[in-house]
Amino acid sequence: MTQTDQTHRRLEEVAGAADTRSRTATGLLLVAALVMLGIHFMQMATFTLPSGQFRNFHLGFAIIIGFLALIEQSGAEQKLRRAMFWGLTALTVVLMAYIHVEYEALTQVRSFLPNAQDMAVAVLLLAAALILSGFQWGWTIPALALIGIAYGLWGYLMPGEIFFHGGIALKRLLGYTSIPYFQGLLGGLTSLSAGTIFMFMLFGGALKATGAVDFIVQLGFTVGRKSRAGPALVAVISSGLMGTVSGSTVANVASTGALTIPLMKRYGFKGEFAGAVEAVASTGGQLMPPVMGLAAFLIVGMTGLPYNSIMIAAIAPALIFYAYLMFSVQLRAISLDLDARESDVLEGGPTLAEAAKRQWHLAVSVFVLVWLLVGGMPAGTAALISVLLLLGLDFLMTVFLGRVSLGAFREALGRVVNGLVEGARAGAAVATVIAVIGVLIELLTVTGFAQKLSFAMLDLSDGSLFTLSIIVAVSCLVFGLGLPTSASYFIVALFGAPALVETGVPLLAAHMFVFYFANLSAVTPPVAVAALVGANIAKAKFWGTAFNAVRLALPGFLMPFLFLFEPEILGIGSGFGAQIMAVAQALIATGALNCALEGRIFQRISVVERIVLAVAAIGLLYWNVQIELVSLAVVILLAAWSWWRSRAARAAA
Repeated sequence: MTQTDQTHRRLEEVAGAADTRSRTATGLLLVAALVMLGIHFMQMATFTLPSGQFRNFHLGFAIIIGFLALIEQSGAEQKLRRAMFWGLTALTVVLMAYIHVEYEALTQVRSFLPNAQDMAVAVLLLAAALILSGFQWGWTIPALALIGIAYGLWGYLMPGEIFFHGGIALKRLLGYTSIPYFQGLLGGLTSLSAGTIFMFMLFGGALKATGAVDFIVQLGFTVGRKSRAGPALVAVISSGLMGTVSGSTVANVASTGALTIPLMKRYGFKGEFAGAVEAVASTGGQLMPPVMGLAAFLIVGMTGLPYNSIMIAAIAPALIFYAYLMFSVQLRAISLDLDARESDVLEGGPTLAEAAKRQWHLAVSVFVLVWLLVGGMPAGTAALISVLLLLGLDFLMTVFLGRVSLGAFREALGRVVNGLVEGARAGAAVATVIAVIGVLIELLTVTGFAQKLSFAMLDLSDGSLFTLSIIVAVSCLVFGLGLPTSASYFIVALFGAPALVETGVPLLAAHMFVFYFANLSAVTPPVAVAALVGANIAKAKFWGTAFNAVRLALPGFLMPFLFLFEPEILGIGSGFGAQIMAVAQALIATGALNCALEGRIFQRISVVERIVLAVAAIGLLYWNVQIELVSLAVVILLAAWSWWRSRAARAAA
C-alpha cells in the first residue's frame, strides 16, 4: 500500500469516526429535546415543580441542547472544539443535577451563606451559558454581561455620580448571577422563557414541520398573480406571515428572500429595491400579531402586562406598516409599467384552494391561538394547546385521509416528533441568550445604574417629551448596531421606558415605542443586517438597499411617536371609535407621504407638489387638531387635482 493510499484510508477512518460522533450528538440531542419537552408539558399541566427547579431544568436542558447542536455542526477536523463542547455538555448535566439535589438547602439554608461548592457551580454555570451564547448569537451579549459583572465588583472605582456605586461582594454578585438567589441566569427572564417563549417557539417549529412555509408562500403567489406588484407583493405577504413561524428577521430574509428577490428582479424591479422590500417585510414580521418577535414577549417580563393586551395593541400599527409597504410596491410597479396579470413570472404551482385543502389545519391552529389569547388565557398555555391541536390534526390527516398504512403512521409520527424537536431546539437557543441578558439586567438594576441613567435622560431632555423620545429612539438604533433586536429592546427599555413613563406616557405606549425602534435597527444604516442580507441575495449595493429599506419602513419610524402623543392608535385611554379615527388618519398620512416620495398620485406630480404633499402628510401626524385639518384638506385637494388631470389625459388620448 502506497503512502497516498494509507493517507486516504486514515482520512476515511477519521471522517467515519467524526460522523459517528455527530450521529451520537444527534441522538442525544433528540433525547434531550424530548426530555425537555416532557418536563415542560408536565409543568404546564400540573405545576408540580417549584419555580426555581423548573427554571433550572429549562436552562440546563437548553444549554445541553445548544452544545449538542454545536457538536452536530462541527467539522471532522475540529477535534479540540468538539472535545470542548462534549466537556461542557457533561459539565452542564452535573451542574443541573447539583442545583436539583441541593435546591431545598440553597433556598432555605444557604440562601445568604453559599458555600464554596455553590460558588463554584455559579461560576461554571455562568461560564457555560456565556460560551454557548457567544457561539450561537455572537460575543457582544456575553461581553456586555462580563462588563456588567466587572462593574458590579469594581463600580466603587468608577468616576462620576452616574457610574459610581458602593460595589458588590463576590458572594452576593455570584448569587445575583444564578444561585443561591435564583436571579440572573435563573431569574424572572428565564421564568418567562420557560413558561411562555418556549411554547411559542414550539408553535413555530410545529408550523414549520407541518408545511406552513409552503402554504404561506403559496398564499403570497395567489395574491401576487392578481396585482400590479406581483413578486413584490409575494414578498410582503409571505415574509409578513413568516413572522409567525420564525422569530428571526435575518432568517426570514434569507429563507423567503432566496425565492422572492430573484423573482422581483426578473419581473423588472431593481436589485436595491427588491432587497429592501424583502428586508422590510421580514422586519415587519416581528411586529405582526399574533406571534410577534422575541422582544414582544420581553415586554411581558418588563411590564407585567398580559401578552394578549400587547398583541391587541400591536394590531393597528402592524396593519398600517404593511398597508404602506403594499402601497409602496404597487406604486413602484405602476411607475415601471409592470403588471403581474400580464406576466408569466408567477405561473405554475398549486392553487391556493389546493394548498388549503391539504393544510387547512394550519389556519385552524392559528385561529385557535388568537381566540384563546384574546379570551385572556395565559400565553404559554394558549400556545401549548395550539401546538397539540396542530400536531394532532396533522397526524390524523396524514394517517386517515390518505391510504391507512404503517408507512403513513410512521410518516405522521415522524412529522410530530420533528415539529416538537425543531421547536425545542429553537426555544433552547432563545433560552440561553435570554438567561445571559438576565444577568446583565440584574446587575444594572442592583447597582442602581439603570435608574440613574433614566434620571440623567430626563435631565438631558429638560422636561421635553419630544426631546426625550428622540434620545430614546437614537439609543435603540445605536444599541441595535451590535445587538440582536431583543437585547437592544431590553437594555433601552430598562432605562428609556421608565423615563418616558415619568413624563406621563402610558406604560404600554412607552414600551411599544422602544420595541418598534429596536426592531427597526435591522434596516437602519450603517449596519442594517436585514438590508445587508437582502442586498447580498439581490447582488445589489448595500447603501442603496439600506436607504430604500428606510424609506419603505417609514411608518415604523413615525408611528412610535404617535404612540407617545396620540396613544389612541394603540387603543389606550380611548374608545374603539377614537382608535379607528387615529388609524384612518395615520393611513391617509402615510399614503400621502408614499405618493410624495414616489412622485405619483393618479399620475406623475411635480417637485413642488411632492414637497407640499410631504409637508401635509407630516402635518396629518402632528398632535394639533387645527394643523391636522388643514393638512387633510391639502392632501384631498392635491389628490383631486391629480385625479382630474389623469382623467383629462386619458380623455385626450
